[in-house]
Amino acid sequence: MLQFIPVFDGNTIAVRASGKLTLEDYQKFLPQLETQIKRLGKISLLFEFDNFSGWDLDAAVDDFKFGMKHLSDFERIAMVGDKSWEYWMAFIAKPFLLSSEVRYFDRENLQDAWDWLRERQEFEKSAEQLQPYQNIVVAVDFSLYSKHACKRAIELAKYYQASLTLLNVVQEVIPYTLYGDPVGNNFVDLNIIEEQNKQGIDAAQFQMKAFVNDLDADFPIEAKVICGEVNYGIVSFLEARHVDLAIFGAKKKKGINKLLGSVPHYVQNHSRCEILIVPVQESVF
Repeated sequence: MLQFIPVFDGNTIAVRASGKLTLEDYQKFLPQLETQIKRLGKISLLFEFDNFSGWDLDAAVDDFKFGMKHLSDFERIAMVGDKSWEYWMAFIAKPFLLSSEVRYFDRENLQDAWDWLRERQEFEKSAEQLQPYQNIVVAVDFSLYSKHACKRAIELAKYYQASLTLLNVVQEVIPYTLYGDPVGNNFVDLNIIEEQNKQGIDAAQFQMKAFVNDLDADFPIEAKVICGEVNYGIVSFLEARHVDLAIFGAKKKKGINKLLGSVPHYVQNHSRCEILIVPVQESVF
């Protein structure tokens, strides 16, 4: 016997299968399921086995035909049961449902199955509910490319009434041995290293002041200079400030692969904020 379980979760459908399924069961059930698919579009399916003992041959053939017809109509399929052969059935079904995610859950973990199905819906809901930018950061190296990116950032900050911060990371000077370990006091005067870092920060702050003044923005722009490893420093700053958009300037290049290994690429893969790369042709300058 096949029966629908009432569900009020968007595009999720739940079905309970009990006993041995016959061709008559499928002839009654499948048209109803097809109607639901037409109404909802791509669906997630909870298939719960309750004292299930399999199919007769005609029902199995009908089930296979329906599955092949609707391969692309399922997002996630959660199979819930209490028999080892039901688990293997779900495992075997995966190659035939390439566009769907299929997982098996034991009956005592029924809530986990629902959570897994709803996880996709919550993700899609979040994707639809875009929030306006509140904190925008531009990573600058004082180049003309950075200046070009800042102009775009100013437009966005004004449009969204967001805060705008310019960030420059001064690469910290740390002497290393050939084995990658920091050198100790016995080999180098750390006061010299500290003075070099201070001079680098002072120079960057001087450049930052002139850079901000040259932008001639009509609203306050915060400017920050920090010292550290560039990639890590930017990611840490973005996380600490709850930044929702980080902007980078870049030379116009052909193909996204040109960005592999770059700072923007690293930040994109290690931070939670959105990344905007503002490329520009050299002819602009």
